[in-house]
Amino acid sequence: MARAGAMLLGSSMASQALRLISSLVLTRLLVPEAFGLVAALQTLYFGLLLFSDLGVWQSVVNSKHADDARFLGTAYAVQLARGLLLAALVGLLALGLHLSPTALADAAAPQRLGGVYGDARLPALLMMFMLIAVVQGAESMKVASAQRSLHTGLLARLELVSQLLGMLLTLALAWVTRSVWSLVIGALMAACARTLLSHLWLPGRPVRPCWHAVHARQLISFGKWIFLSSIVGFAAAQGEKLLLASLMPAAVFGIYAIAATLLGALMSLLSSLNARLIFPALSEAFRRSPAEALQVYRRLQKLADGVLLLGAGLLFCLGHWVVWVLYDTRYQQAGWMLQWLALGLPGLRFQVLEQLMFAQGKPGWVTVANTSRALFLLVAVPLGHAWAQAPGAIAAVALAQYAGWPAALIYQWRRRQSERERA
Repeated sequence: MARAGAMLLGSSMASQALRLISSLVLTRLLVPEAFGLVAALQTLYFGLLLFSDLGVWQSVVNSKHADDARFLGTAYAVQLARGLLLAALVGLLALGLHLSPTALADAAAPQRLGGVYGDARLPALLMMFMLIAVVQGAESMKVASAQRSLHTGLLARLELVSQLLGMLLTLALAWVTRSVWSLVIGALMAACARTLLSHLWLPGRPVRPCWHAVHARQLISFGKWIFLSSIVGFAAAQGEKLLLASLMPAAVFGIYAIAATLLGALMSLLSSLNARLIFPALSEAFRRSPAEALQVYRRLQKLADGVLLLGAGLLFCLGHWVVWVLYDTRYQQAGWMLQWLALGLPGLRFQVLEQLMFAQGKPGWVTVANTSRALFLLVAVPLGHAWAQAPGAIAAVALAQYAGWPAALIYQWRRRQSERERA
């Protein structure tokens, strides 16, 4: 785990550096209003990433049948079907926006909306996401197998190469066209590169889609909670952007997106460690001994607590200066936003426990925690904005990170009770 973690940490830092460079250049090529539209599209793209699978890779990592070609083929068939279904849903959404481009804006906040959802380019941009969904659905099962085996070096190179290709194309198109089309075309390029490299670069036998009823039931049984958790997880992790885009003018929302991008560098690193290192390691430990898995979890939880507290303190103290150094005067308001958002970092400590829930085959608890965060955002962000405009809404976003704590604490209490009964 230490070797894999070091490799993953280095690759994640390189990935975040590429994202930061891209962000710095794009903010100089696009005015804040245009960057607000880009931020809305990035939110949709992140939602697409979460909705593009049915917990397939988690099932492969966690299952005892992951070496069975029939199991992998069935998992691949489920992933392909999910990609096609998602593409159809995105197409319907784009068609609905095209037929009534301002209907959603008028229904949400007719006097406050700054044109983000009502932008006439949005339906055509969404159509590009249909292609991304299909491409991601065709990604090789070798990726999930490599995650199961903790081949973090191979996965890191795959991620960095595909990201670099997408970033270079995005920046080149943005330099020439100054258009938001550069973002979605670059994202499509990155998805194509990742899918192609997953088939050609990663080791292992090629997997062909097939259908096996027993394995399908296993995938669906485990994946139904992942599917629900992904939907709710998107609402919990990115729902504030959907809400804020309807409450803030496009320029203010674009500045908020800068602060969220800077904080997202640390949050993305933690998410990558959770998905690619902690969950596979805990799953492997549980296959050997539940007691060993709990020991590994306790060590990882202490490490995560230290990182989150240190990150929150540094960003709260230095957030304003970070923005002042990196961005021009149009984006300086992102400084105080970053400081406030940083106060929510300690609320992410139970994400390590959520990986333990997945490893124990109890993803329903994760769904409960994400639902709590999503509901808190849905209620608190509009109330905070009505009370204190942007500061009130951003304070609600920070507090939402703690909304899932009750579910995590109840799960821990029940787990300890079960341990005492067995003892």
